Amino acid sequence: MSYLSHQFFGIAAGALSVAAFTPYLWAIIKGQTKPSAASWWTWFFISLITTSSSWYAGASWGVLVLPLWLCFSYLLVAVLSITRGDNNWDLLNKMCVAGAVFGALLWWITGEPLVALAFSIVADLFASVPNFRHVWKNPEQENRLGWTLGWASATLELFAVSRWSLAESGWAVYFFLNMTATLFLLWRPSKK
Repeated sequence: MSYLSHQFFGIAAGALSVAAFTPYLWAIIKGQTKPSAASWWTWFFISLITTSSSWYAGASWGVLVLPLWLCFSYLLVAVLSITRGDNNWDLLNKMCVAGAVFGALLWWITGEPLVALAFSIVADLFASVPNFRHVWKNPEQENRLGWTLGWASATLELFAVSRWSLAESGWAVYFFLNMTATLFLLWRPSKK
């Protein structure tokens, strides 16, 4: 694929993510969705680190469109979750934030952004556990359309990758796998 094709897919992934967050935000405002505050605040913090460390490690701007948008959208959902979400901050969530901070400190000490990126991906996975738990127990409190469009956005992000290196593709591959797991939990047959 050409450079322009990769850039196109990066922009398309970001645009589709905007479309994905619209019904999700609307569902939060209407009280139909109760986001896990711990996950969304942690994702916001981690997204700042992953986006900046990917950029400093040499990722192209096309593959950074989606992560930049996600920084903003995670913050928006996190703010809404204060009054409209599930505010369970347990030890796991605190450890996720500590892991992300540790990765950022290692980046600062070593000058190596890939260290921060790797730690942030691991911390993001742990931050997803409360969300996975919430989706498993209360799938009716989540917006299926928003999550499905988010998964499609993650899929497009894979096509934005022009170099299969940790700097450029590490977060994209992880994000796709994370969204796939969330979608599986959300769309699984109900046992009720």
